[in-house]
Amino acid sequence: MTNSPVGAANGRIVLALSLFFLAACGAQSVGVIPPRDVLQGQARIVSSVVNAGGKSYIVDQLYTPSENNLQGITAGPERHIWFTGDAPLVGKSSVKSDMLEFPIRTYGNATSIAEGPDQNLWVTLYPSAIGRMSPDGHLTTFPLSRKLGSSPFSITNGPDKALWFLVDASTSDIVRITLDGQMKAYRMKAAGSKLQAATYGNDGNLWFTDAGTNKIGRMSGSGVVREFTVPTSNAGLSGICQGPDGKLWFLEQNANKVGSVTASGSFKEYDIPTPASGPIAIVAGPDGALWFTEDPVGKIGRITTSGQIAELTLKGAYPRPYDIAVGSDKNVWFTESESYGIIGRVDLHEVPDSDPTYSEISLSLGNAHPQLGVPKSFPLSFAVHDLKHHVIKGQYPNAIHLTSSDPKQASLSETVLKSSTSKATVAFSGHYTDAVISANAVGGGSVQTAGVLPTAPREKKLPDPGYGLTAGPNDTLWICLADGSIATYSQTGTVKVYKATSSFTEEGCSILEGPDGNVWFTDYSNDRIGKITPQGQVTFIGLGSDVSPYSMALGPDGAFWFTESPSQIGRLTTDGQLTTFKAPSTPYDIIAGPDGNLWYNAANDSIYKLTTSGKSSRVRSVYRLGAGLWAEYQHIWFYDALNIQLDEMTTTGAIVRKYSIPNYCLPFALTSGSQGSLWYVDSANYCVARMTLSGKFTIVPTYSQRSNPGFFTKIVVGPNKDFWFTETGINGLGWIDPTTM
Repeated sequence: MTNSPVGAANGRIVLALSLFFLAACGAQSVGVIPPRDVLQGQARIVSSVVNAGGKSYIVDQLYTPSENNLQGITAGPERHIWFTGDAPLVGKSSVKSDMLEFPIRTYGNATSIAEGPDQNLWVTLYPSAIGRMSPDGHLTTFPLSRKLGSSPFSITNGPDKALWFLVDASTSDIVRITLDGQMKAYRMKAAGSKLQAATYGNDGNLWFTDAGTNKIGRMSGSGVVREFTVPTSNAGLSGICQGPDGKLWFLEQNANKVGSVTASGSFKEYDIPTPASGPIAIVAGPDGALWFTEDPVGKIGRITTSGQIAELTLKGAYPRPYDIAVGSDKNVWFTESESYGIIGRVDLHEVPDSDPTYSEISLSLGNAHPQLGVPKSFPLSFAVHDLKHHVIKGQYPNAIHLTSSDPKQASLSETVLKSSTSKATVAFSGHYTDAVISANAVGGGSVQTAGVLPTAPREKKLPDPGYGLTAGPNDTLWICLADGSIATYSQTGTVKVYKATSSFTEEGCSILEGPDGNVWFTDYSNDRIGKITPQGQVTFIGLGSDVSPYSMALGPDGAFWFTESPSQIGRLTTDGQLTTFKAPSTPYDIIAGPDGNLWYNAANDSIYKLTTSGKSSRVRSVYRLGAGLWAEYQHIWFYDALNIQLDEMTTTGAIVRKYSIPNYCLPFALTSGSQGSLWYVDSANYCVARMTLSGKFTIVPTYSQRSNPGFFTKIVVGPNKDFWFTETGINGLGWIDPTTM
């Protein structure tokens, strides 16, 4: 859609204003950027029935391939829904949820999007460009001139075979761009203007919200402006759209209202039932009503032209609806701006009577996971059952909404897929339920069963959020808790807690088993290193003031090496001998390398080798070096955040291989697994992944559907050879059984 706002402010009084014309040279294209690293997949869908205003709606939440923060949305060519996101990326989805995403690595993020009169998609790119993307993903960019500044947003299709957009709410420019990239800009003359959103009205004028002056503005094609002051002062104006009744409808963030205005400036305002709902974007729906997003409260609002408001509450841990549009299927679509990468759909055609909860399994008999070993020469019948052995049957190609996994209610006929490239999607009730896929070849032949589907991690509840984590003596796990305690978890599932310090923070506890049989940890907030015996006795060694030990590793010399402020490395022996060494830049993560040296990354985007005598030497510089440094399989591994890849490096600094990462699950903490694999967790996107040394990634598919599991600190191999990690948001100790992957 085109009316996504950027904020809110204040103002008053009606005043007709002229515009100051700002000349803008025709922006030069930087050339056509072909699509690369295209992400493709069938969206996972979580569906729910939402009752609002005496009606029931099916609301589908579709997880995009990258699961990144999404922003703009619009209906586009080929009957697709097009959207933008932070990666940055532009993506498209069919109404059946087949998705493609086109990463754009030369810009910070893609914000608003609109279909142009040339059937291309026009996108505002942060910090300072407009993009024109063809339906097959080829991108042409038009940089903004210096006079125009930066931060374009709210692009909309005009009646003059051109597009119009806004630039930087603080300067408040309105810009016209032709299909070949020529730009002309108009700057608001009124002091304090802060334009928020724009749309074209049925009268052929551009209408916009001005949060700075608290006015709704109308601009003709020749640049003549008239503005109307909103009755409620300091309303915090945001989105605007043309209504089905001939009026312009707009949103008031501060006042918590929806408003309408006629071409002559007559206003009406309606209170939104939910306090502080934060309405952002609005669109005219195919049902004759207006639909709008309520960001902080996680709701979609509907208002009739007579002012009756109903609100649909979205499912999920942190639903944050942002932009909104109408699709070719005559349903209402919206983006969610949290890190799950969700596109939402309100189905205006179905009105169910029940309120089921859905989860979904996607079966791909091609290259996607999980893969059944299906002979190409045989059709296949398949069935899905949960671990309670309740059978669920599917029908290709559509998702089937079932209200129960009870076989008595799963009455649909069993499906026969006719080739190994066929795909089917089966919905089944029950959140995060483990499931088994079984299959038989029709007419003979052998079929490899997919086994247990990759499961969402299971949890053991902890008394408080856990941060640092290590495998300790007697195959136990040792965890730093936020309240300053150290907890242990044994193979029998027993949790014991020992008070150690005042508190731990996310940065504040790197914990390791020492060569002396004790467990050692950093106390970041109190500038010291702690030791705890297997019996729970705690002692500390002070490091001095303002040291803040961060990351710690056990060196080849049997001493603990740790990074500390402002730019030094510490070495501590188990008998308490402390030595410090200067570092060339502020050090972050430190590890013991396979070459008998220590390795660390630093604030200057460099990786250093550190000898046990304390001498640092820079081995490699990486522009936008990401968090994390690991030693696995006799090599050094690091995350290249600019290129979204995991790099494998020898101890001489030579790159062995670059692994392109699915950017919806990025490595934060990593460890090695069996049979030549690496396992990692992503603290920002709440996912767990396995990567083989051949470059194949497997992502736990249901993890981001869960309630916010919070910060992951480290992943380790623990009891039963499972992979374990902390989940601060739910006070959890999570684990994955690798045999399910």
